[in-house]
Amino acid sequence: MTDATHARPPLPPSQHEWALFLDFDGTLTPLVDHPDGVMVDQSLRDLLQALSERLDGALAVVSGRSISDLDYHLAPLKLACAGQHGAERRDAAGRYQHAMDSGPLESVRQRLNEFADAHHGLMVEDKGASLAVHYRGAPELADTVVRHGQTMVDELGSDFELHQGKCVVEIKSSRCHKGLSVETFMNTTPFSGRQPIFVGDDATDENGFASAQAMGGFGIKVGDGETRADFRLADTEQARQWLEECLATLKQ
Repeated sequence: MTDATHARPPLPPSQHEWALFLDFDGTLTPLVDHPDGVMVDQSLRDLLQALSERLDGALAVVSGRSISDLDYHLAPLKLACAGQHGAERRDAAGRYQHAMDSGPLESVRQRLNEFADAHHGLMVEDKGASLAVHYRGAPELADTVVRHGQTMVDELGSDFELHQGKCVVEIKSSRCHKGLSVETFMNTTPFSGRQPIFVGDDATDENGFASAQAMGGFGIKVGDGETRADFRLADTEQARQWLEECLATLKQ
């Protein structure tokens, strides 16, 4: 990975050329201490709806959150979505597909909750097909959380992996990632034949950048850090401004 250029990304040439893939936390909304604490204002909902309409529906939210959680925060919008890093997906026509069974996680679910309960400042987010431990409230426990998570992944076997994000580690399927979600969407209407643009902020988005690039598009990194993305936006505020500029361009 390299340090992405600090040049602002380009704007869409027309409403028929881009397919837009957007991460949620840290991209559309600022990171918060607790996942339930995220705030989505009406202007963001209006912006996403207008962009989706201008792109003929070729806009998808690709997130580590579950689709039901995304729907809750974006209601009444029901956009095309990939949830839990692609373990579940809803296409632009509203058809839902679940890519994996959550059963194998039963062997570690209770123990992970017990581990978090024993350490002040930790919180387990049970998404169904994946489990995340947030340690933003206890950053000094980062190494302990990573070691414990890796131990559980080792027990689960090669079908699972540990992903490290910003003050969070997640036990997830090794067969699902955001890049595969992009590739799947790009084989469906209305995404097919367009140039994929992926916007995200952390390590779990790197596969999304890679898939977009491999299919003739580009990646946009939000925030600091090394990345394979082509462009960079400083923070969620600048990401929102860029999306607003995209909409204004598409209206011309």
